[in-house]
Amino acid sequence: MRRVLVVGLGEFSPRARETDLEIREMTFEAAERAFLDADMTPDDVQGVVSSGLDFNEGVSITDSFTPDQMGGRLKFNMLVSGDALEAVYHAFMMVKSGLLDVVVVDGHAKPSEIENYRDVLRGSLDPYCTRPLGLDPYVIAGLEARAFLARSGLPATVLSRIAVKNINRAALIGAPYGERVIVEDIEADDFLYAPLKERHVAKFSDYAGAIIMASEDAVAVSDRCVELVAVENSGLSSTPHFWLRDWGRARWVRSALDRIRSKHKVVTEGVDLVEVTEFFAHQELMIASELGVDAGATADERTTPVFNPSGGCLGNGNSLTASGMRAFIAAVKQLRGEAGPVQRKDAHRGLVVSMHSEISDIGSVALLQGVGE
Repeated sequence: MRRVLVVGLGEFSPRARETDLEIREMTFEAAERAFLDADMTPDDVQGVVSSGLDFNEGVSITDSFTPDQMGGRLKFNMLVSGDALEAVYHAFMMVKSGLLDVVVVDGHAKPSEIENYRDVLRGSLDPYCTRPLGLDPYVIAGLEARAFLARSGLPATVLSRIAVKNINRAALIGAPYGERVIVEDIEADDFLYAPLKERHVAKFSDYAGAIIMASEDAVAVSDRCVELVAVENSGLSSTPHFWLRDWGRARWVRSALDRIRSKHKVVTEGVDLVEVTEFFAHQELMIASELGVDAGATADERTTPVFNPSGGCLGNGNSLTASGMRAFIAAVKQLRGEAGPVQRKDAHRGLVVSMHSEISDIGSVALLQGVGE
């Protein structure tokens, strides 16, 4: 089967609160930059795959408002109600199978305009046993962090080491929550959901990103192209059923990797970097454990593979369903050698690991590599 290439990237960079542009205008800017980056026009695109949730955007059938901004008017159009990396998965299958040759994928979110986001997220909980309790759904993250620390035997300070690493890296690229901090600064924060402290929890950011994917037969292959080798999704429960969770673990990561190895016949070891949507500090550690990496070592700048060179969600913000798109684009930039101050030397292969939502037990894993590798 033919190779699937990422040929264009565009972003409306994350910011704590965007007051000048409406979410569709943010999406348009991201798409426009992606077309310029790929040296294409909307006429070259055969389909659009967008990601998002109607509840987050406040309108029904939200993908009806997407095609115009993405160059997809009167073309194939679909919405994936989940994280943007899940939308990438659908586009990958379309291009890989030959259904379409050129597809643009969109991820956008504007949480600054959502006044009751926790109430919206609470709607994903079990309607009979859990939702009526009226709890803050982020309490689930606190319980999971506690379970992970108990399983691993790691001290709670490792959460602050993760936060310091990601927040400091984000400062290098001017991300909205980047700053120069040390472990003692984070440890002095108040608890939000013990053992999670204030800067162990990603704050919200408005963001839009777009990528253009194409088959190797449809475009001129250049050194700036990055191959999407494989992407798989796995998990048991999006959030509702606590009895299906293996608390303190992210088993879906290992399951998705197993699928990549068996279905795509590729090796997932030996990657140079991993971009993770860690909405809470412990999630990066849980994912590292499932990848077979010493969880405690992921907080160290010398770790190989490098985790979240972009600063992750703790530094760039929680962009809801668009978080997977930001992580994906960050990984592609690394493999292109275009990551600026956070560029890792000799980055050839990378993984992107993104969750369906902050408190879900489902997610996607994508394997990327340079076209010459």
